[in-house]
Amino acid sequence: MTIGRHQVKAIVAAVAVTTFVAAASAQSLPGGFVYLRDVDPSIIQDIRYATPNNFVGRPLAGYGAGECVVKREVGLRLKAVQQELAAQNLSLKMFDCYRPARASLDMVRWSQNGHETAAERRYNPKIPKTELFRLGYIASRSQHSTGAALDLTLVDLKADNSAKIDPAKSYADCTAPVEARLPEGSVDMGTGYDCTDAKGHTAAPSISPDQRAWRRRLVAAMAKQGFVNYSKEWWHFSLPGAGGAAYDFPIQPRRN
Repeated sequence: MTIGRHQVKAIVAAVAVTTFVAAASAQSLPGGFVYLRDVDPSIIQDIRYATPNNFVGRPLAGYGAGECVVKREVGLRLKAVQQELAAQNLSLKMFDCYRPARASLDMVRWSQNGHETAAERRYNPKIPKTELFRLGYIASRSQHSTGAALDLTLVDLKADNSAKIDPAKSYADCTAPVEARLPEGSVDMGTGYDCTDAKGHTAAPSISPDQRAWRRRLVAAMAKQGFVNYSKEWWHFSLPGAGGAAYDFPIQPRRN
């Protein structure tokens, strides 16, 4: 079939429009959501579910980029927390923010796949993964999907935070002393992130005075901006009233 010059121009124009719309769609966020990096680029991000460095051992469904996405109000309050911490040579470090609903279902499938690896046991050394949902460590419907829940920690900007994970090294589980477990480039909170163990409970009595002081410092800094901690996870916070419906849009790379 022969295509005329005008038809070629029309096809080129249509392709250009489609490309533009696809690019815009990849960057757009539902109303009220923002990239935290656009609100405060000084907040450190280590979005673990976009990497293999998490309890599932691979990126979760919906995590197309390691970007913290939150409701705008949440982002502005995190910025206020960060400004106060900066004066103390500290920084927030984000592990997880908005979580697509499909990622929570991915966790459900993982918990029911019938086997556990040694790497997975680092995160839940005493609890079978089939019990994690019943005990409230993981939810099939997460508040993270509303954009109002966060997982985070503190970084001492004066410390050496350069340690990287060595794939050839056999690390101890998340309850072990900080020098034996996976490096996270943050202060020692007594356990690693996503540690499903009683020692990971915010008020756990089995941690050292210094570790307890760091947890209290984080909770206090977040509470000043209205964030509430989840008692079973020292790293988990939410902002009451800022959530709403759960979403399932994928996290896409942020346009620079």
